[in-house]
Amino acid sequence: MTAAPALPRVSSTRISRSPQHEAAVARATGLILTAQTPGSVSSAELEAMVLEGEECDWPDVVMLAEFVTVLASRYDAGIDGWAHMTRLLERARSSGDPVWEALALAMSSTDAVPDPRPALVRDRDLARAVVLLQGVEGPHEMLASAHGQCATGFLSRDLWDFAIAQTEAASEWLDAPDVEGWRRATALYNRAEILLRRLCARRQTGPDDALVAEAAEARAALRRVPLEDLPQSWRIDLHTFENLVDAIAAPVDEAPREPACTRDAEFAAYLDLAAALTEDDVVEARRHAAAAVRMLDGAGDPELHLLALTVDAELEARESGAETAGLRLGRELARGRVRTREAAAEAMASLVQNEQMAAEHTRLRVAAEVDALTQVANRHGFTRRVEAFAEAAELGSRADMTLVLVDVDHFKAVNDTHGHEVGDEVLEKVAAALVSEVRDSDVVARWGGDEFILLLDSDDLAGARRRCLSIAQRIRSGAWHETAEGLAVTVSVGLAIGKVTDLEALRTSADRALYRAKQAGRDGVSV
Repeated sequence: MTAAPALPRVSSTRISRSPQHEAAVARATGLILTAQTPGSVSSAELEAMVLEGEECDWPDVVMLAEFVTVLASRYDAGIDGWAHMTRLLERARSSGDPVWEALALAMSSTDAVPDPRPALVRDRDLARAVVLLQGVEGPHEMLASAHGQCATGFLSRDLWDFAIAQTEAASEWLDAPDVEGWRRATALYNRAEILLRRLCARRQTGPDDALVAEAAEARAALRRVPLEDLPQSWRIDLHTFENLVDAIAAPVDEAPREPACTRDAEFAAYLDLAAALTEDDVVEARRHAAAAVRMLDGAGDPELHLLALTVDAELEARESGAETAGLRLGRELARGRVRTREAAAEAMASLVQNEQMAAEHTRLRVAAEVDALTQVANRHGFTRRVEAFAEAAELGSRADMTLVLVDVDHFKAVNDTHGHEVGDEVLEKVAAALVSEVRDSDVVARWGGDEFILLLDSDDLAGARRRCLSIAQRIRSGAWHETAEGLAVTVSVGLAIGKVTDLEALRTSADRALYRAKQAGRDGVSV
């Protein structure tokens, strides 16, 4: 049977954390920076973190661990980065957290891991990530990382202005006093590198007075990065970046910065490129240019590699005393790349606009069909899904399905004892538990108050009963003490199998089963 479009999942961002949960989040978050240094994180440690998150039902810990694993896969050939990338996206979507989904989509659109999908699919993922972040209200601990991944995606497409806009979008959050220093430093580092790469791309068309202003902007961004929150190797990288900026367009009111130590610099090729731009001796300058061309990766560092080739062509012309055919060709190709980037920017803008229109359409549909508190279907949304199943049944699909009614036991007492805010969180968590136990072809809805209704795409009564027992067990064993001290939550479940085309009769049968479950003492399942 063809499933109707999946409804939005429940968000976990409002759920409170216990001290143990908070500590696990802090441990996982602390590995984000560490994982970006080769050999600094073990896959066993990350696997243990995922297992802990799953056992404790901490989706944010699981997603953080998967995110760190993808980062670490760039330096560990034993880690299947794409498999972890896929799991991260699945987790993000099931959590209903738009920031995590945007981060995963944006990361999948970059070259963080080998991606077998067509380029257009990756472009659409990036556009969707941007639109998801546009709809985020309020702070989120992964917001800067999500914007950073979007910026990286645009950077890999030479869409500099899009990338810079993403770094600016995160600036308000980054300036908050409670943001960890390393997070702010990492984001500012990334922004500075983007400005440097844009400067290198612009320089490929030749020296230009406009480069002075762009170099000043890049230089200011480099100096804004708080070095005390970064590893020593990253500080040397920034020094190297500034050397290259100064070589492209020297500062107006001060001397260029002294060169970084080549021996310690990961980006030593940048220093050769800077020397090629500033060395008076043509022969020596060409030696540096040749070294830069040799060391720079044309696939991983295309702007720098092409700039090194351009500088070598300029030096060749200077050495010969006349503009060479190679230099003319290089400049024309550079102008062609500018035109290509402009066309790509227009195409990306169209993709973003299309995603915005789709998001607005979804918003209007969700407003009509989704319960505002729990984010599962409301009665209207449930009815629409049932109609789709009934139409499919009339066309020959299976007519018998399982209807499940779920009531939260003694819910009024929860509200009276702990307050309505806790009651709302209980409903959110129960909805999340129900969603986690069903398949994409099933339907979960809030029927009203503390009553939920499920339509399972199955006519296997024994199998449906096992799933309902699993639901009851999941809710019974939930970490309710994290929500409120002394809180315990159970549910009563009634299920019946019948014709989806006769929903009222099916619901009546399930309602009778629910009554029997309550009469038997609640916290149980009845057929």
